[in-house]
Amino acid sequence: MSFKIAVFGSAMDENENTIQKASELGQSLGKTKSIVITGACSGIPYKVAINAKRSGAEVWGFSPEVDIENQKQFTPNDDLSIYGKIIYVDKKFAENHDKFARRKYRNVLSTSECDSGIIIAGRWGTLNEFTNLIDMGKVIGILTETGGIADELYQLNKKINKQTKSILIFENSPELLVQKIIQQLNSIN
Repeated sequence: MSFKIAVFGSAMDENENTIQKASELGQSLGKTKSIVITGACSGIPYKVAINAKRSGAEVWGFSPEVDIENQKQFTPNDDLSIYGKIIYVDKKFAENHDKFARRKYRNVLSTSECDSGIIIAGRWGTLNEFTNLIDMGKVIGILTETGGIADELYQLNKKINKQTKSILIFENSPELLVQKIIQQLNSIN
């Protein structure tokens, strides 16, 4: 069975260790033939997506923009041909004029579309995606030792744990994380 696995993380490049883990994560996801979902942004999710595409995955981007021209301006250095599909913010969205509202709109769409989400590094936007995944009861993989919010979630979850259907998997190996996520998804589907 093919799953939709989203990757949420820093929209900027991180340290060499995190970039290496992002590449390995993309390769591991590509081997599963899953659909890899990102926020159609640069940085760590893009590094995962490009490596997933090279390894055989289909990649979808959920853009915070309204069309391809705005997407090109948003990610001028990214190769948009890696995306088999780019989903844009609806032009009828009442808060289309506000880039921050469009990002949250995109976050809700991408987190609801996936079967599982992976958190790698990340900041406030990634935390928003994590809380969406929690509320939606998704299988969540957290790639530890990548910095940012990913390395804070274990302690944070212990402090403010809430009853949810979500399953959290903490792992520092990209390959093992993907294996554990696939096993978990297979067991519930």
